[in-house]
Amino acid sequence: MDRSFPIVRHPAPGTRTPVLVSVPHYGTKPLPHVTRDDYSEPWFETFAYGFADTFVGDLYADLDEHGATVLATPFSRMFVDVNRRRDDFEHHAGEVRSRRGVVRTHTMRDVPIFRHPLALADLEERLQTLYDPYYSALERLLAELRQTYGYALLLDGHTGSPRRMRDHQVIIGTRQDATCAPQLSATIATIFTRHGFEVHQDVSGYTGGNIVATYGHPQSRRVHALQLEINASLLMTTSREEFIARVSRGETPEKAEENIARIRRCLREVLAALPPVLAAVHEA
Repeated sequence: MDRSFPIVRHPAPGTRTPVLVSVPHYGTKPLPHVTRDDYSEPWFETFAYGFADTFVGDLYADLDEHGATVLATPFSRMFVDVNRRRDDFEHHAGEVRSRRGVVRTHTMRDVPIFRHPLALADLEERLQTLYDPYYSALERLLAELRQTYGYALLLDGHTGSPRRMRDHQVIIGTRQDATCAPQLSATIATIFTRHGFEVHQDVSGYTGGNIVATYGHPQSRRVHALQLEINASLLMTTSREEFIARVSRGETPEKAEENIARIRRCLREVLAALPPVLAAVHEA
């Protein structure tokens, strides 16, 4: 994938399906104007990679080769998290202060990440440049699929923190079936289970982020949306402790190539299985 914004990859002519894959935490890059000197501590430069979904590109980036349209962002969610509400940040006296949300200015221990505060006006400019175009692209791509097929499925692809996901291997988020027909999530669950993965649905904290909540309207808009979260521990041989140490040094963990290949096979099967199930849902 290139570094244009947002990244959009279309399937080859004649292979397109009604599936749009969004990868909101794909990006590992800092904003072009941000340098090492902008961080309050030199090693904070590694946060751009650390806040991305680990090896998410190995799973989802080339799914356009299997009929899906793929949308992603090259920039780290530390600078703009497009899977959060646009107003998900705190500010005081014109300065943004956010430990979690649409932007990160402080660590969870409330340590400033950058030397200089982020002004509210600068964040608004950033949102107009990076956040709004992502949602405009989502709207446009989903509209194109609906116009062609009469319906669409948005699959929001993630890899999750081993610390937060714990022993959950695969989690499907549908906001308690509100954003997606249950037949679709069941199809995905069956495929991953057949390949030996444990699958859970709508685990607390993984029921579906802002993208799924915004676009998943099966009845009124004929757009189904679900979040697919793969535990990053499956994708690497590095332990969680060593992973954190490596990222802090600006290094990447060792990939678990066999597991990555297994999950890629699952995703290819998912993309082949979903279109007929989606068609049957709407024929009914």
